[in-house]
Order: sequence, then structure tokens, then C-alpha cells
Amino acid sequence: MNPKLTIDVIKFELARSLTLGRSSLWLILVLFPIGIVSALRLNQVPTDSVERWGVTLYYLIPEVITLLGLLLWATPVISTEVESQTWVYLAMRRSGRFDVLLGKYFTAVTWTLTAAILSTTVCTVLMGEAGGLRLWLVMIALSGLSSLVHASLYVLIGTVFYRRTMVSAVFYTLVVEYGLSFVPAVANKFTINYRLRGLLSNWMDWNLARSEAESVFGSEATLTHLAVLFLMTTIFFGISLVRISHSEFPTQQEG
Repeated sequence: MNPKLTIDVIKFELARSLTLGRSSLWLILVLFPIGIVSALRLNQVPTDSVERWGVTLYYLIPEVITLLGLLLWATPVISTEVESQTWVYLAMRRSGRFDVLLGKYFTAVTWTLTAAILSTTVCTVLMGEAGGLRLWLVMIALSGLSSLVHASLYVLIGTVFYRRTMVSAVFYTLVVEYGLSFVPAVANKFTINYRLRGLLSNWMDWNLARSEAESVFGSEATLTHLAVLFLMTTIFFGISLVRISHSEFPTQQEG
């Protein structure tokens, strides 16, 4: 791999993303949780329950905003290049495929995580007593982990189902991450959101919530959750690299 080419891809993708449409989408991602939290405060929802506000913020940002952002920026990793007929030129360069994939991956993470950080910062301030530095740090860490792991998953979906990328990614998100992860069975332990919720309860010391809803928040140790997330990221990204290195993606005329 060529680190310089990877950095060039990141710079190019970031510059290309600075359009009115994409900037507006980024702003919507930032404002959505802020609007929800502001509405709750205006309705005078009590701020004495850190767990209630913390869970609300978690569902709004690491589980919703990051996934929506990555759906927009990570899943079209191959389809955009195929449609614009630039993939063949990128693929011909030495290690070009790997560098393009890495560059687009980090670009998607950057766009999504910056939106999550800004939104989390404003929301924790609006929460007042229920906010605080600890909740802010935990949400930022979970948003970072969610961005890294989910981005590798959506990149994988983008390389395997490049013709129906968005449909496949939305289907997986709704069925697995928003459906299966809440099912009290062994299968939900293999979802990303289950691990993130486990880290939330561990880092915030929400023992009561974990004991009342173990199938949702889990009971494993922090290192177990982190190890599984790291393994998932490695496997997803590894399969993506193998896929693009042994596949020929047709141009628009060939498709």
C-alpha cells in the first residue's frame, strides 16, 4: 500500500464532499439530536436521571446519526467510482485499489465522527445536570467506535453488493442492527450495537439497567466488547480487501 496515495484520496474525497448538498446533509445529522434534546428540555423533562438522558443520547448519536452518516459516505465506496467510470483508472495503479478503499473509509469516518462530536457537545450542554464530562467522553468514544466498525461493515457491503449498495445496507441496518440486536438470544451478541450498548453500561456504571435488561446491555467485560469490535473491524475490512483484489468491476458501458 502507498500511504501517500491514501492521504491523497482522503484529501480529494474531503474536497469533493464540500458541496452544498453534502454539507447540508452533514448539518442535518448535527441538528437532529440537538432538536430532539431541545424539545425534551422545552417540555420540562426532568434532568435528574442520568441514565434516561444518557440512553436517549446514545440512541440518537452512536446508534442513529453515525449509521445514517456512514450509509451516505461509506456504502458507495465502489458504486460511485463505477458510475463515474473512474474505477478502471484507479485499479490500474499499483496498490490503487487498497489505497482508494482505505481513503474512502477514513473519509467516511471523518465526516461522520465530526458530526457526532459536535452534536454530542451541544446536546450534553443542553442536558444540564444530566450531562457532564463523563457522559460526553463516553458518547464520543462510542461514536468513534461505532464509526470505525460500522464503516468497515458498510464498506464490505459496498464492495460485495455494489449494484444495490444502499438497499443492501439499509436492509442490514434495519433487520440486524435495529432488530436482531434487541432479540434476547445468542445471535444478538454478534451485532455491533449490542457491544456498544455493553460498553455504555460498563463505562457509565449502569448496573441497574444492565441487570434489568441484560439481553440489551450485556454482561460481558469491557475488554471482551472491545476485542469483539476489533475482530469485527478486521474481518470486515479484510474481506473487503480480498474482494476488490480478486474482482473486476464493470464500467457503466459494460454493466
